Order: sequence, then C-alpha cells, then structure tokens
Amino acid sequence: MKSRYKSQGGSGDLEEAISLSQQALELHPVGHTNRSLSLCNLANCIQSRYESQGVLGDLEEAISLHQQALGLHPVGHPHRSSSLFNLASCMKSRYQPQGALEDLEKAIFLLQQALKLYPVGHPNRSSSLFSLANCMESRYKSQRALEDLEEAISLYQQALELQPAGHPERSSFLGTLANCIQYRYWSQKTLRDLEDAISLHQQALQLYPVGHPNKSSTLLNLAECLQYRYQSQGTIGDLEDAISLSQQALKLHPVGHPKRSSSLIKFANCMIFRYHLQGALGDLEEAISLNQLALECHPVGDPDRSPSLVNLGNCMKYRYEAQGTLGDLDEAISLSQQALELCPIGHQNRSPSLVILASCTKSRYLSQGKFGDLEEAISLNQEALELHPVGHPSRAPSLCNLANCIHSRYMSKGALGDLEEAISLHQQVLEFHPVGHPIRPSSLHNLANCMKSRYESQGALGDLEEAISLLQQALKLYPVGHPNRAFADLDEAISLNQQALELFPVGHLDRSSPLASLANCMQCKYELQGALGNLEEAISLNEQANQLINNLIQDTLHNIPPRLIQTHSGILLVQDEMVAQFQASAEYQTLVTLLQRVNDWHSTINHMQMTIASYFQYATLSHRWGSNELLLEDILHNGSIYDMPPIDGLTKLQKFCHTVAHHGYSWAWSDTCCINKKNSVELQKAIGSMFLWYQQSALTIVYLADISSTSLMTLSGSVWFTRGWTLQELLAPQTMLLYTENWSLYMNSTANNHKQDPHILNQLAQAAGIPPKHLSNFKAGMDSTRSRLQWAVRRQTTVLEDIAYSLHGIFNLHMPVLYGEGKEKALWRLLKEILSQSHDISVLHWVGEQSSIHSCLPSDIQVYQPLPKVQPDPTPISIQKSMSRLQQLVSADSASRLYDIVTNLPQARFTDYTLTLPCIVHRIHVVKLRRTYMDHHTYDVQAVGLRPVQIITTEQLDKATDPTKPLPYVLIRPWDRQLLSCLEEDHVMAGYNVLMELEKPFIALMLRRLPEGEYRRICASRHIIVRPDDPARIVNSEIATLDII
Repeated sequence: MKSRYKSQGGSGDLEEAISLSQQALELHPVGHTNRSLSLCNLANCIQSRYESQGVLGDLEEAISLHQQALGLHPVGHPHRSSSLFNLASCMKSRYQPQGALEDLEKAIFLLQQALKLYPVGHPNRSSSLFSLANCMESRYKSQRALEDLEEAISLYQQALELQPAGHPERSSFLGTLANCIQYRYWSQKTLRDLEDAISLHQQALQLYPVGHPNKSSTLLNLAECLQYRYQSQGTIGDLEDAISLSQQALKLHPVGHPKRSSSLIKFANCMIFRYHLQGALGDLEEAISLNQLALECHPVGDPDRSPSLVNLGNCMKYRYEAQGTLGDLDEAISLSQQALELCPIGHQNRSPSLVILASCTKSRYLSQGKFGDLEEAISLNQEALELHPVGHPSRAPSLCNLANCIHSRYMSKGALGDLEEAISLHQQVLEFHPVGHPIRPSSLHNLANCMKSRYESQGALGDLEEAISLLQQALKLYPVGHPNRAFADLDEAISLNQQALELFPVGHLDRSSPLASLANCMQCKYELQGALGNLEEAISLNEQANQLINNLIQDTLHNIPPRLIQTHSGILLVQDEMVAQFQASAEYQTLVTLLQRVNDWHSTINHMQMTIASYFQYATLSHRWGSNELLLEDILHNGSIYDMPPIDGLTKLQKFCHTVAHHGYSWAWSDTCCINKKNSVELQKAIGSMFLWYQQSALTIVYLADISSTSLMTLSGSVWFTRGWTLQELLAPQTMLLYTENWSLYMNSTANNHKQDPHILNQLAQAAGIPPKHLSNFKAGMDSTRSRLQWAVRRQTTVLEDIAYSLHGIFNLHMPVLYGEGKEKALWRLLKEILSQSHDISVLHWVGEQSSIHSCLPSDIQVYQPLPKVQPDPTPISIQKSMSRLQQLVSADSASRLYDIVTNLPQARFTDYTLTLPCIVHRIHVVKLRRTYMDHHTYDVQAVGLRPVQIITTEQLDKATDPTKPLPYVLIRPWDRQLLSCLEEDHVMAGYNVLMELEKPFIALMLRRLPEGEYRRICASRHIIVRPDDPARIVNSEIATLDII
C-alpha cells in the first residue's frame, strides 16, 4: 500500500498503510524481535503523511517512533545507520517550519553518526552525504558561518562523485552544489566560484528533460549567474544568454504559476541591463511591460507588492530620463509613494522604497525647481542612510545620494554647512571605493566638484589643488592608451574640453564630465596665479608611481594604530616613521618598478595592496595590567625596549615582541605604551578604535600571567576573564594564541589559532560564558543585545566609566568618552543608545538599583542576569489548540484590527531624557499592602485584564481612598516588534498569532503617572510576572505610547 501510494499518490493507500502498520506494531510488544522494524515502518508512513498534509502532530509522532526505534538499535546494530538517518530526516523537517536551531543541530549530529556507519562504497553513503550537506547549507543560511558553507560544498562534491554520468539523481546533485557555490560567490565575490556555479548549472540543465519540475528554477539560477558575470566582466554574450534563459523560464511559468512573478522580475532586470548598455528604448519598454505583469501578480494586500512597485517605479524613472516626459516621472513618484506606504518603519523593504522615492523627487526638483522636492529627497535619503549602518552593502550608495542632494541644496541656498556636510559624506563614500573599484572614478569626481565649489566660495588654493588631484585620478581610470596620463600646459586644458565634447556620445558614461571639470579647474588655477608653470602637469612616471603607492599605504594605515613597536629592533615608531621604513625597503622599490611596467592595471593594484597590507601586518597584546607597566613616556626617548633595564612590565613587553617576531610579524601593539593617555583627543580616538584594531590585527597574543604551564588550573580561574576591556579583546580578533605565565603556548597546542582548536575554544566559551559560535565568528552590532550585556556582568574595570566604554566596540557604537561623568551616566548613555538603535525591550527587564538619571534603566550593569522562563516552550499540538480556542473566542475582524494597530506602533526610542515606549497598558485598580519586612513592601495588586499579582518594592504605594479617583499606577507590557517577524501573510491569521503571544505570561513594568502626564517606573525587588485573565478581552486591551522619565 505504501509503494502504491508513492507511485500513484492516493491518500487512501497511505491511510491504509498507516492502519496496517499500527496493527502490526500492536502485535509486536516491547521485547519482540520485530518491534523496531514495525516502529520504523509506521514512522515512515506517518512521516509521508506529514509531508503530504503538513500536520505537525504527525511529524512529532514520527519523531517519537523513530527515537524508540533508535533506542532498539544500539551501537553495532546493523539497522542503526538507517534509524539515525530516518530520525535526522524528521528533525530537519521539524526545523524547516519552526526554525528551532537545536533541531537542525540534532539532525547534523545524527547524520554525522550515520555517515560514519556508511563507509566508502556503501550504497547509502551518497544519500547521507547529500542530506548532511543540505543540513549544513541550512545552518549557513541561518547563521552565515562561512565554515558551514565550505563543509556543505565539500559534502555535496563527495556526494556528486558517487553519482556518475547517467545516474538519475546526478542532475539534482549538480544543481544543489551549484547553488552553494553561488552562495559563496555572493559572500566572497571570487570569480572562480561564479564560473564553477555556471558550469554546474549548465550540466544540470542538460540532464533535465522537457517537463522536469526542476528545469525552470535551474534556468533562472543559470540566468542569474550569467548576469553576475556580465556585471563583473562586461561580456555582452553573457547578458544575451541570461535574457534567453529568462525567456525560457518564463514560458514554463504560465499565468497562475507561483514562480511566474520571480521569472518576470528577473527577465525584466536583464532587459534593464541591456538597456543601460545599448540604450535601446525597446528594451526599456519591455522591462516596463514585464514589471507591470509582475505587479499584477501581487494585488493590493499582497505582502510582496512593494518590491514590484519599486521595480516598476525605477523603470518609469529610466524612461523619464530618456524621454523627459513628466508623466513618467509623476508615475514613478506615485509608485514609489505606494511602495513606501506598504513598508512602515521596521519593514525589510522600506529601504529600497525610500531610495527610489528620493531619487524621483530629486529628479523633479532638477526639472521643476521646487525646493520642497529637494528637502523631501534629503529627508528620505537621511532615513535610508540610517537603515544602512556601517558594514551594510548599500551604505556607500546611500552616502553618495545624500551627499549629492545636500550639495544641490548648497548650490541653491549657499549655506556653507551644507557644503561641508556634502564634502564629509563624499569623503566617506570614497573610503568605500578603493583603488580598482569600478565606482571610484565617479566618487573622485563628486568629491572634486564639492572641493571646487568650496574653492569658488572661499578662495582657498588648497581646495582647488585637491579638486585637480581628484579629477586627475578619476581621468586616469578611463585611459586613452596607458593608464598613467599626464597634462602638460594650458593647451592641454583646451584639449581636454575638446575631448570631453568628442567623448560625450560614446565611451564611458562618466568620462566626459571629469574631462570638462578638470579643464575648468586648470584654467582657474592659471587665471589665479598667471604663471604658465602652474599648468605644467606632466610629471614623471616614477613620481606618479610613488604617489599611487603612497596613497595605497595611507589607505592601509587608516585602520591600524598610530604607533607600533618594530619587533626586530624594539623601537616604537609613529606611522610616518613606519612609512619611511617601508619606502626604504626592497618591497617598495619592487612595487615602483612593477608599476612602471604594468600591463594588467587591475591585478597590479591588487598585488600592490596585498604587498603593502602584508608589510604592515601587526599583532596585539591582550593581558591583565600589572603594577609596573611601561607607559609611552617611559620608552619614548629610550631607544629600543631590548636595551632598557629589566622590570616586570618591560620583561612582559619584550617577551611579547619576541613572540610576535617568532610568528613572522614585524609590528606589535600594546595598550600600555602605544597610546598617549595624557592626550585626551588621542585617548578618545584610541578607545573608539580599539575594537577595530584588535579585529584588524593579524594575531592577538593573550598573556595569562596567572596560568601556569604545569598546573591543572583551567582558564576559568584566570583573572583575565573578569576584566572589562578583555571582553572585546576576546571577541574581536580573528586569530588568537594563548600563552601561560612562562610564555609557553597554553596546553602546548600546536594550532595556528586557538579559536579553531575545539578543545581550547570550548574552554574559552566556558570561562567567558559565551557560546563558541560568537567567539569564533563575532560580529559587532545590535544582535542579541541582552546576551552581550550579560557577558559583561561578571567583569570589572579599574576606572568605573570603563565598564560602559569597553562595550562601545562590541555594539558597534561610536560615542564620546567622557571621563569624569561617572559610571552611572556612562552606562545610561550606552543603554540609551542601544535601546534607540536596536529597539530591544529586553534592555528594560532588570531587577536592581534604579538609575538616578532615568527610572527605566539601572545604575549598574550587574543587573543583566538571565531572565526567568515564564512558561515552557509551546509544542505544535499546544499551538494548534490555542489557535482553535482563540478562533472560537475572538472574531476574525477583531483579530485583524488588533494586527493593524500593533503593526503601526512606533519603535521604542529615547529623546533626550524621555523614553517613548509603545506598550499594552493594564490600569491598576486595587493596591493592598500584605506585609512589610525591613524596607520591602509586598502588595496585592489587581489590574485590568490581568490575574492578581504580588509586587515587592521598596516604594510605598498609594491606596485607593476615593473610589471615583483612579489610582496613578499601571502595569505595562512593552511592545516587542519581533513578535511580528514570523506572522502569517493574512492579517486575520497574523492577528490570531499576536493574540497567542499576548495571552502568554509576561514580565511587566510598573509605572506611576506623574501630574504632568509623564510616567516614572517603580522599581520592583523581583521581576513582575503576570498572566492575562481572559484571552477574549486581550483584543480590547488599551494600547498606547507612553513617555517615561
């Protein structure tokens, strides 16, 4: 019956197979030799029903049965491998809808065990490799750990080798391997990966016959890869092939097909690329038509409607730019506005909607001169920039868009503040576009225009010199012949204008503008000084080479400490001295010679960057400060540290430098003597940069002075794990080696990186209380904010404010360091910024001493202990029961209305000293003192919509004396927008999901309303855990945004 079901798909056959398997199991009680086989048969049938109908109860039952079967197959049993494989398959299936990482980890563990039982040559080895690879791929998609992707690729490759030509599953193996390699290309932008992905997709496509279900997705994937290769190499044949493949895929996705929309969009994108390349309006018209059809696939109310609106809006803007029809621009603006309305604050698609609308309003300003359009464009670009923090791939375009708008406002209004801001923004853009980047010429040109504007306003010749330099660099990137191009005299300035005019119709889109602007700048300089010599710009090739190399050196030195110790000489050098050392080296002269003979400009620049970066690689020291550490002034005028009389701190510094030199690095940095702590400006910059310095270091040496190489003491006993600054020194470095008190490697480990030694990594995790994944692949930012605060709870600093300052880098915050402000204010500023940027309300859940600055924040970081678990994790069955019960108690309209209300709530944020907090408000109507012990009062409290609760606080609460006058107290549930991240597309189902969350117990905050209408938090002596009394009343809860001081 099971086989017939697999062949014909009749659900009746599967139900009968389940019934028969259940009867068979009943005949095989515990202890029967065939019980394990019956368990497996029944589990497989129920798993098939889950795959057909999606009922989670079936999956849970299949897991339970497979677990029982595995229990009957101990190590050495011939059927253990299949039981491991079957259970892993179910765990992976449960991970997919629920996203519980522990299910995926369990599946990986089971498959790894099963794979060990399938040696090379075993018929089931291929499927085990494939399944394990699929799990590793899923973990990569969840956590973005590159090592998971590498392992998935390796496993897929092994599986593919076991599927020779002609094997029926070879095509699907080729496709999955191609997808993984494509992911690696997206991550690392290695052209070889892109070539491999294309080759594999092509092989898979050849094996799919007409009508195969995977043929269309492979066509689209291959088209996408070819489009990437076209963007990278500019080969028009790749773009034409991508268009052809997209057309074929679209034919396989007729009207009504779920993938029709994505086919239309990808086809349209290819047509846009060809339009930009060739300028054929027919391509643009077809792209518009395709995007209109895609929009029809997403009617009003569809969650994917906003991207389609953005795509069509972009096309209409392109047509406006080509033909100048204002109707197209107005339609582009209308489409962009509709897209933005569908993407409230916090929506993942808000950013592209902001960008296109800003671009369109800027275009309308340029066309009609309405200053309001320019102001709107600036406002939209500012919001878009906030959504693209440092590290975001779209930050550079956002900076450029905003800079151009602000420069336009300067040109209109003449406010120098706008010009300075535009220059600053363009300078940041240029940092994102190093030598060799395709966008660098336009970035140079934009900055040059701003510098020229400042020269025209203020007359500073230095600004004009810089504008000329920038434009010369831009022009050299679009060579006529050799990449190094010089300018000789005033006639050259005239010639440049002529060339710009000639190049305007053809060639690079940006070339003509730098030529014309450069000529104008050179003419201005000539008129200012009246000397023809000022126009003699023909410099030697050697001078150009030196300048270019020096620019690359400065780019490299930008993110490293300003002082380093040269390890072989022991001398402390500043960056200018380091550069002089390099310029006198053989490596430098080799680069100069290489540049004079260059043929492949791009690869030469890359080689130069790698050579320079390698020369300036440095190692950092992480340690517990001792009592006799050497400071900057101790070694500044004493020559080499190796020649100074030995004291405790010096010995440690000397050993550190010797160790760094032993590992092959010429430069070393220690926080003891490489910072001028008497210079407040330098100290502030160093504290703000320290996380980056450790992150950029080639190696971090951790010296554990209290760990003996011979003792049995573990890492947990070292004071290094109790200090505040060492937290970022543990997290930031990519490569770390631990040394004991006699400067021997910890545990005599021969690993090149102790973060990659599993045993030491687990010890580090245990000692620090931090999961291993964060130690080996830490990203600064706002993810898991409460966990990051908890990591600092056990740590202390000598200077009280440092407990807050030492966390700036971990949260990727750039805030002023104000020694003398006190620990409480430093912590308040940190937590205020964390909450305002992350909107993570868990920052508000603490028990302890209240800050004197704001009632909702603590005075000490020690309060961030793990939160109590308010209820067990729900099971799929309990979720289904809760959903059914709520659907009976609450109407669909009420559920949908609740969803609409909560999705429009603002994010929690601080404005000066006021916290604006969206929340669900439960007004307290009964406060009764139960007892007082010492200075702690226990009150019985009743609030609207909640079950009675006891609250313990040191504050004395008012009792209700006048029944007509409400009490000034409320219990609130701060609204957490993360509850919306996994909701259904349907507003009704989304509303029921919200109700399911709101009926659970939660940690409440107690507030007192002040006469001015603001609120102040009442500090409780323990977490206030409350439970709603009636789920049916939750839908009518009071939802408000309160101002708390």
